[in-house]
Amino acid sequence: MPAIIIIGQFILGIFQIAASVAGLEVWLGLPWLIALPLVFLLSYFFPVIASLVGMFGAVVAWHWSWVAAVGLFFGPFLVIMLIAMSAATSESSYSTE
Repeated sequence: MPAIIIIGQFILGIFQIAASVAGLEVWLGLPWLIALPLVFLLSYFFPVIASLVGMFGAVVAWHWSWVAAVGLFFGPFLVIMLIAMSAATSESSYSTE
């Protein structure tokens, strides 16, 4: 099971990097060879801005809807939050204290 999660996170990361590179290519007109290291730097120092650039790239370069682009970048976070909240509520409801 952990191997599936790791592979899924890797594939998700590749898509997010590709969308961010596409966003920089379209927005600034950079070639991908220059945009790729800039995306890594942007993601490290300013992750929220990198996510916005990636959503822009998914919408403009890949012609996705804004909902799909937001889902690509913030969907996994929402899923993890729902799992954590459901685990916390089920733990408190089965407490013996």
